Amino acid sequence: MPSDMEQYKSLYPPEGEELAALIERLTTNEYFPAPALNLFPEQSVDDTRRLMLSCQNVDEFQAKVMSRVCKFVVERTSQGFSYSGQEILGQRPYLFVSNHRDITCDAILLEYIHILSHQPTTHVVIGSNLFEMDLMAMLARLNKMFAIGRGGNPREYYRSLMQMSGFLRHLITEKHESAWIAQRNGRTKDGIDRTDPALIKMFAASGDRSNPAKALAEMNIVPVSISYEWEPCGVAKARETALKMQGPYTKQPGEDTQSIIDGVIKNKGRIHFTLGQPLSPSELESAQGDFDEIARIMDRRIAEGYHLWPNNYIAHELLTGTPNSNYTPAERQVFEKYIDEACAKHDIPHFRETLLQIYAGAIMSGENKSTDKQ
Repeated sequence: MPSDMEQYKSLYPPEGEELAALIERLTTNEYFPAPALNLFPEQSVDDTRRLMLSCQNVDEFQAKVMSRVCKFVVERTSQGFSYSGQEILGQRPYLFVSNHRDITCDAILLEYIHILSHQPTTHVVIGSNLFEMDLMAMLARLNKMFAIGRGGNPREYYRSLMQMSGFLRHLITEKHESAWIAQRNGRTKDGIDRTDPALIKMFAASGDRSNPAKALAEMNIVPVSISYEWEPCGVAKARETALKMQGPYTKQPGEDTQSIIDGVIKNKGRIHFTLGQPLSPSELESAQGDFDEIARIMDRRIAEGYHLWPNNYIAHELLTGTPNSNYTPAERQVFEKYIDEACAKHDIPHFRETLLQIYAGAIMSGENKSTDKQ
């Protein structure tokens, strides 16, 4: 049997010569100068290259470089970044499970909270689409991000899931390091945040199968609610959803990469992260191994922690006709202009409704939680 280090070697961040070679490749990439000048405008590209090459490990790289990326996102593409629940950080390693609104910003802004709180950053589970562009793939490896393939058949897919489950458990229970994963595969396209019960089952699979509650309690699962005032890829999501209603939809080459870029550089308005209370052993025991029920507990916690913005209320009223007073006339005017301009550019059946749904869904998630099984 291979040791854990050998079994999971490809999933660990690079070290030593591998790290140096990866940074060398990154800093000589043809696309490197533009982001280097944006992130470090006070120095030359060569100085930034030397700074990166001086990093001895990924933690140093994140402290010196990625903290700048996070700061850039917050200062240049938002009108304020807030978070709550950070008092749990440092108490133990956690498995952070969040709603999924943006391909990269969901994870990197959680990392920023750790950096601001002077806590170690987490390992990050990502989709293989993040590796579509070589530059993105290198940055992912330098930021504790890893992807496990789906495999070409059911047996390979199962093996991949078990490897992921085992590695997450290894990180948390043996290495005492935290990790982040989205609550389901793919970003929400309808604004309603739902946890995939299969994900909960996967977390438990590497533990004591006769006692799922114990297996899950060992993972220290923390629900995280991510709230963007303006969805950076909202229009693109609505377009994709509306086109799928017309028939089969095939993503174009580079579409995921463009979503990654848009998510980083486009306006997000105000942003709020809520780190919820970890799922307690008693909650998990009461679920009696029902992964659907545990997913519902996650959904309620995420809905409760979601910070509703005026745009959410306006969209809900426009979509359902239910009046409310949680916004000003000026805020409604700005939001309606955004909707009208997007619709003018995308003359697709159901586009308007799908775009409104992306914003209204957060309120619907909260409404639905009261009717969920208790």
